[in-house]
Amino acid sequence: MNNVTIQEEYILPSKGLLYGQPFDPVVKLRSMTVAEEMKRLSATENPYKAMAEIIEACLITKLPIPVYDLCLGDYQYLLHKLRVVTYGPDYNISVACPFCGELFEAKINLDELKVNEFSEDILNELAFQLPVTGKKVEIRFQTPRDLDKIEQKKKDMKKQFPEMKDDPTLLLNLESLIRSFDGQPVNPALIQNTLKNLPLKDSMMILQRSEKVSNKIGIDTGVEVTCPDCGRTVYSTFRFTSEFFRPEID
Repeated sequence: MNNVTIQEEYILPSKGLLYGQPFDPVVKLRSMTVAEEMKRLSATENPYKAMAEIIEACLITKLPIPVYDLCLGDYQYLLHKLRVVTYGPDYNISVACPFCGELFEAKINLDELKVNEFSEDILNELAFQLPVTGKKVEIRFQTPRDLDKIEQKKKDMKKQFPEMKDDPTLLLNLESLIRSFDGQPVNPALIQNTLKNLPLKDSMMILQRSEKVSNKIGIDTGVEVTCPDCGRTVYSTFRFTSEFFRPEID
């Protein structure tokens, strides 16, 4: 059987400049086959790893680092493009009009979503001073591997401390985000006690700065659609639904 997969070329939003060694950000991606869909539908405790491996398998041009270790902006970009090259760019979303209350279906083009690309000024926002303690913090870009690790650590903590009632998500997320604290590289074995006693205002600054910086690379999920009832322009946000990898095929 001849190879009938579709192939397209894309440029990573990071331009390959966020990693230890810069690399060519141009990648060629092929469409998914039944083999990849079988893997996607399989049960797993590491969903980001499974999806990263699917993207990896569909990359015609291999990257010098695993997809699992790309920043989330690059990973999500490749995820969107994998859907486009597999099923096409049309994507149906449900939108509630804030002006007239109409709930309607709209079709957006995934290829027309804005892509935020790397610029040097982003790096200047990774290091900053906390507002309460005055400590200097340097944050890092999270990866799909980091997100799987957070979930695994939560499970391990609950097994180790079954009487624990507090949700450790915030603590583990902060630990994952911080590269250095008060001028010292983060030691995972020691940083948790420090973070537990961190003023909440300081922790919120870390989270908000991380979100701000992360959103500057990758797919901009904001979309504009027209309400068919009142004709007003409605600003909505892209959401993952079953339509993403299981669209209706006429």
